[in-house]
Amino acid sequence: MLTFDASSLDITARAIERMGKQGRFVAAYALTKSMQDAREAEIGTMRSVFDRPTRYTLNALKVTPATKQNLSAQLGFKEFGGTPAWKYLGPQVVGGDRRHKSFEMLLIRKGIMLAGEFAVPSKRCPKDGYGNVSGGFITRMLSALGAQSDRYQNTKNFPKRSNRKRNLDFIVIRDHKRAPNGIYLQKEKWAVPIFLFVKGVSYKKRFPYYDEARRIVPRSFRTHFRAGWQRFVEGEMRRAA
Repeated sequence: MLTFDASSLDITARAIERMGKQGRFVAAYALTKSMQDAREAEIGTMRSVFDRPTRYTLNALKVTPATKQNLSAQLGFKEFGGTPAWKYLGPQVVGGDRRHKSFEMLLIRKGIMLAGEFAVPSKRCPKDGYGNVSGGFITRMLSALGAQSDRYQNTKNFPKRSNRKRNLDFIVIRDHKRAPNGIYLQKEKWAVPIFLFVKGVSYKKRFPYYDEARRIVPRSFRTHFRAGWQRFVEGEMRRAA
């Protein structure tokens, strides 16, 4: 979470106090508006650095407004169903190795995938309009492989066919001479790679979250403070005259 307060944005706490209640009100207004500007700039950056970002991703940031009592505003990440958006956007901000996703943990628990491996969608893996693999598809895959609920059975014999009659018939291939390790969708005479097992997945810094906000907020704060003072203080004085 990024926090900005008035004393760090070209205006000191002492100067605001000399302005009285009006100064604190205008400072809170300017802080909140500048954070909202930063959020819009961050959304524009996400559109440029990510490939077809979902509304879920674009709606991940929230502004906690400043008040007269607390002259600081925050720009942070929302929680969706108790899961902070930072969990999946954080690696795009700071870079580094990514953690296992929940479906990967189920594959590891089942013995289908090794603890040090990650499942990466292949070019042939079905994706939605945003380039993501749907949760429903992953659920059907886990169910067909028996990895959805039975976490005690260890699958050691590869490749193994799903023994359930389903529209999608998945197999796991490991240590094959020609095919890389992974999960395949069985067709009539061949298998199509869906997820490939790799040793590690690292993210590069793609989303300059901190840099963008620090660039936007100070300039925006000055603009909104002047406009707020003219609107709420000088305007009120004109109306009272």
